[in-house]
Amino acid sequence: MEEEKTAIEELKEFAKRTKREIDCKDEAYVGSGINPRTLFKQHAILSKSTEDEAYFINFCDMAHSGDNAMYSGLFFPVDFPASTLVKVRQKNVLDKMNPFSKKAEFKTDWKKFDTKVIIEEGDKESVKMLFQSQGTQSLILDIFKLDPRLKLCVNHIDVGIVPELKNISTLGIYITEQWLLDEAIIKKLYTLVGKLKSKMQVAYEVHS
Repeated sequence: MEEEKTAIEELKEFAKRTKREIDCKDEAYVGSGINPRTLFKQHAILSKSTEDEAYFINFCDMAHSGDNAMYSGLFFPVDFPASTLVKVRQKNVLDKMNPFSKKAEFKTDWKKFDTKVIIEEGDKESVKMLFQSQGTQSLILDIFKLDPRLKLCVNHIDVGIVPELKNISTLGIYITEQWLLDEAIIKKLYTLVGKLKSKMQVAYEVHS
């Protein structure tokens, strides 16, 4: 019986098929005295195949918790202050049933967008700048349709593991607690995130 491939092996094969470079690391280390079990720390980073492409970053550190402990997605630099924090996800059934959620939501004043997403983190100025274009909003909704786990963030995930992204503001389209391994979704995500990056660059140039 053929052994099941690891996540890193699958991503290596994807990188080879799509002619992208990949940087991988898989190490084990013993936890603390309180938790002596063997823990793992892994990453698989696919470099840009073109100058405008986003980085595909997959990271896991079992010694930590929260979104930064395990994430997988596409990330690229954005012209936002380092203090900017934005986190957006697709609205689910529980959100629609919760009468208290509306009080805490940020709004963009575009009803189609506001009824389909939850802006969990952000400030009015950053949210307005990020979502001012209906074209951008439509692209984000198309991205969320690919996988209900996908989220969008600005500076919520620490991607300093990539030297080119260290200490700068980044926008990410990502999932947590698992890695993205479905090749069809990854390819579609590359295409849509590339369009989003281009739209954001044009919007910034117009308003700068």
